[in-house]
Amino acid sequence: MPAAVGAAVFWIAYDSGSYGLTSRGSLAVVALWTLALGLSISLWPLVRLPGTALVAGGFLAAFAAWTGLSVLWAESNEKAFNEFDRVVLYLGVFALVVAASPRASIRRWLAGLALGLTSVGLLALTSALFPNAFAAPQRLAQIFPGAESRLSYPVGYWNGLATLIAFALPLLLFFAVHGRSPVVRGLALAPAPALVATVYLTSSRGGSIATVLAVVVFLACSGRRWTAAAAALLAAVGGAAAIAVLAARSELVDHPHTAPAAVGQGHSAALWISLICLVTGAAYALLGRLVPSPRPLRGAAAALVAGLLIALLAVGVVAARPVHRFEQFKQPPKASAVSVQEHLFSGAGNGRWQWWQSAVDEFQTRPLIGRGAGSFEAWWAQHGNLPFFVRDAHSLYLETLAELGIVGLALLVAFLLSVGATGVGRLHRVGGEERSAVAALLAAFVAFLFEAGIDWMWELTAVGVVMALIAGLLTGPATSWAVAEPEPPLQTSSFRVLRIAAVAVAMGLVIGEAIPLLTQMEVRRSQDAAESGDFSAAISDARGARSLQPWAASPYLQLALVEEEFGDLPAALDSIHRAIQRDDADWRLWLVAARLETKAGNVDAARENLARARELNPRSPLFASG
Repeated sequence: MPAAVGAAVFWIAYDSGSYGLTSRGSLAVVALWTLALGLSISLWPLVRLPGTALVAGGFLAAFAAWTGLSVLWAESNEKAFNEFDRVVLYLGVFALVVAASPRASIRRWLAGLALGLTSVGLLALTSALFPNAFAAPQRLAQIFPGAESRLSYPVGYWNGLATLIAFALPLLLFFAVHGRSPVVRGLALAPAPALVATVYLTSSRGGSIATVLAVVVFLACSGRRWTAAAAALLAAVGGAAAIAVLAARSELVDHPHTAPAAVGQGHSAALWISLICLVTGAAYALLGRLVPSPRPLRGAAAALVAGLLIALLAVGVVAARPVHRFEQFKQPPKASAVSVQEHLFSGAGNGRWQWWQSAVDEFQTRPLIGRGAGSFEAWWAQHGNLPFFVRDAHSLYLETLAELGIVGLALLVAFLLSVGATGVGRLHRVGGEERSAVAALLAAFVAFLFEAGIDWMWELTAVGVVMALIAGLLTGPATSWAVAEPEPPLQTSSFRVLRIAAVAVAMGLVIGEAIPLLTQMEVRRSQDAAESGDFSAAISDARGARSLQPWAASPYLQLALVEEEFGDLPAALDSIHRAIQRDDADWRLWLVAARLETKAGNVDAARENLARARELNPRSPLFASG
């Protein structure tokens, strides 16, 4: 099982974080189909599930249902339905993990997660140290200039990559503390300096904080704190050495794809970082053999250590000048090139304060139910105060409040709190290795809670799927040691009915996930046919997409573009107007309509459509000339 879990996690991250609709939809279909198949053939015996899993799953299902219901009042039915599909994917992964994880099987799951996440981090670092050996990072840097100096491959987003590594480190610390032999424990800790170097190259401030937060939570909750602290200290020293190696090679760090010297610097850095990892792992394995684990601190000694740590934390907070940094954070972003290290230690919010304010403004228009899932993009385009495109509010909580209102946020928070509370509860009922296993999962979950509050980690599928997997492990049988022997399978007629109902629901959700997936595939086929000049196939595929998702605007837009390209303006005008009926808040549809009306000689209609497009996106550079 560890190999299968690791391979799945690695592939989801490797596929550009599985952010695209087709990637996300395919994952959802696979997860739900696997769940339905496993239940229908009794691949997993139907046993009484922990109540904690049912409660958390119930809240997530309710959040998915509310997201789907927002189709009824959202300005874009298509975007709302796509967001519903996203939540269904996470619900499917959560349910699959709960159903497929035997009681007390957490060690195998942790091994798979650690293997997959560590492989992603090491691949990312390798691509940075050998910049000419990978074509994908260079293409990404050309499309997305910010990725030139900030490591993003293979996830496609630097903050997402750093978040996945924040998940990985407490898992590695778990095996460094509870490995079966000193060699295994040393091997578990050896990749840590390389992963720290990877976080440095992402220049992700949120990811760096999440990494530290995850390690601190693990240390605070681990069953063997002294051993965990020794492992974390060695990892930190090794990580600092790896960062020092990179900091001395500015061309590699800041200009990996354009500076000729970056190649040589990358090769030497790879040698040094590999050596640091080997020394870190070997030193830890040797210490494990020679130095006995000290006894836990109790009474006054424990209070003294806790007081010193709190004092150090207070000094660090004061030294960071939080008021000054908060004022910096609120300032609008400025277009200026900075090095990876300068960005890492800056206090700029890069527009987050403005996005969050806009989300609050949207919430105030419909506080109870919101304006519908997926609505923030259009709201920002019309009401935002910075002249660039933004799809997400860069805060799961504020975006949910804006799009789904108080009801949606309450359901989301109930799910997240139920998972966290279950983890804390199980933490206090076990000790030793079991406690550390729960601590590792809880540390990763806390890292997600933090990152989701300051970035669009919910929308990055690779991060969201790992979150759902962790939630399923924290609340499901995998971390339940309440019963020493496995429960016998439930064979009553009521539970057979429940199995059939669960299979039926899963298959229904498969159909729901397949609709936007197949629609997007048909649209792409139409685009490819149009590029090759096959008008008949382009029209047929666009109409096929329209038949699959008649409430969506994108099939009608594609149909209009094909009809325009091949000279059928009346049909193109009819199609674009039908697209606008399905999403009249999308300024791009009005802009296409203005172009088509102009070609058809309808000057007044073209002016009206252009005015509407400008009204919906007044800061677009397209309208800067007036």
